[in-house]
Formats: sequence, C-alpha cells, structure tokens
Amino acid sequence: MNTRTHPDTPALIAELIDLLQLEYDALPVYTLAISAVGNPEARDALAAFRDDHQRHIRDLSALLRDLGGVRVPLPHLPTGLLKLGVQVAALPGGDRAILLAFKSNEWQSQAKYARHAARAHPPEVAEVLRRNAEDEARHYAWACRTLEAMGCGSRSFVGAATDVFARVHGTNADVIEAAGRGVLEATARLVRPSA
Repeated sequence: MNTRTHPDTPALIAELIDLLQLEYDALPVYTLAISAVGNPEARDALAAFRDDHQRHIRDLSALLRDLGGVRVPLPHLPTGLLKLGVQVAALPGGDRAILLAFKSNEWQSQAKYARHAARAHPPEVAEVLRRNAEDEARHYAWACRTLEAMGCGSRSFVGAATDVFARVHGTNADVIEAAGRGVLEATARLVRPSA
C-alpha cells in the first residue's frame, strides 16, 4: 500500500489501531465464554468466531505495518476490561446469561465495524474492513438467533433489557475509545508529520 495516496495517514493509522484494540478486547471475552458455555454447538460457534477475530488481528496488523504504524497488542483501557467484566459477571447464570453477555459485547463490535466499513478508505483497507464488518454482523446475528431459540430474544423482558444495556454499554465504550483514538492520531502526527 502506498501511504502517500492516503490524504491522512495518521488518522488512518489511529483508526486501524482502534479497531485492532477492539479485537484484543474480544479475545479474552471469547476465551472465557468458550470455556464456560455448556452447549457444544454454541462452544463450536464461539470458537470459530474467535478464529475470525484472530484473522482480523493478522489483517489489521499487516495494514498497519504497510502504513508504517505500530501494532498495539493491547485491549482498550478501560473499556476492554469492562467488556471482560460483563462476561465474567454472566458466568454463574449458565449458557443463557453467558450468551446474553456475549451479545451485549458483540453489539458494539458489529456497530463499530459497520460504521468504519462505510467510510472511504484505500481499496486494501476497505476490503479488510468490509470483510471484518461482515464477520461481526454474522456473529451478532448468530447470538440473536440463538438467544431467540432459548426464549430470551429481544421480545422477551430479559432480551429487551440486554438490548438496552448493550446500547448504553457500547455507546459509552465508543465515546471513551474515540478519545483514545484522538490521542493515537495526535501521537501519529507527531511521529509522522504531514508532508
């Protein structure tokens, strides 16, 4: 990728680091859910989704390397820890609670990737973001279908409450993570001033 063809490389680097951190937010949540869920089909689906997140990390890392950015192998602080805390809190509730927490965490990922994929990007970046957004939409749709089959879809009281919590939790995480992205962009501008 020729970085000179992108009008604002520091902003693109910050955007990709933010999405990479979103992936690092997801990995421990998936690992915890996989280890705790009792249903073998759900466990297999979650394991396949975790593989998608590991591919996202590889792809985003390659884009960052091509742009001259630095890979940050850390979750968002503090929102990554809050997402993990949501998953931990669900463990005593069994499969339904674990998947409700998973859906809450996945709501932000699918919404955030959809927003980023809709923006104008160089073709190589656009393709990775489109593919990742499709994965996230598929993960979220699976959670919705699975919970509906368990009797706790969005029309149930617990499902509706989870949807409200997911939007509040995800929107707050977006605000905090956007501030962090601003710091990343400012740092990238210092390291790589505009030509």
